[in-house]
Amino acid sequence: MKMKALLLAVLLLFIPSLAAAEISVEDAWVRMPPPVADTAAGYLTLKNSGEKDVEVVAVESSAAAKPEFHSMSMHDGMMHMMKMDKVVVPAHGELRFETGGNHLMLTELTGTLNAGDHVMMTITFSDGSSVMVHAEVRDMRSQDSGGYDDHGGSHGEHHGH
Repeated sequence: MKMKALLLAVLLLFIPSLAAAEISVEDAWVRMPPPVADTAAGYLTLKNSGEKDVEVVAVESSAAAKPEFHSMSMHDGMMHMMKMDKVVVPAHGELRFETGGNHLMLTELTGTLNAGDHVMMTITFSDGSSVMVHAEVRDMRSQDSGGYDDHGGSHGEHHGH
């Protein structure tokens, strides 16, 4: 009987971790950059099924020396991109990084990214959890109108929508 009580006590210690945020990643991909580029844009959706907001505290990848989340905003008729100071995945919500909007910048690429390649990343959160991201490199040039935004995305896809 004492063994059952001890097992129950041990299991109860783990209940708080069961209530922790459950972060998942969907639709992760990286746009193949032009041959001379040293940056590439990545896109994904972070979903949080937990009870609390969770902040991204780090993103790492062997494909880039400086992976960073960036925001896009319009100022004086021009689109500007800047590093996001804070990236928070809301409780019971999602945070999208998509073409023409917030995105993941892979800066200082460590090698060439070709269509069909895969980029592995680790995203670490404020609650101590982390998630491995497996993103396929896609060649979107045939779908583009020729211009690039997001350091690799198409200008034509995102204006006037």
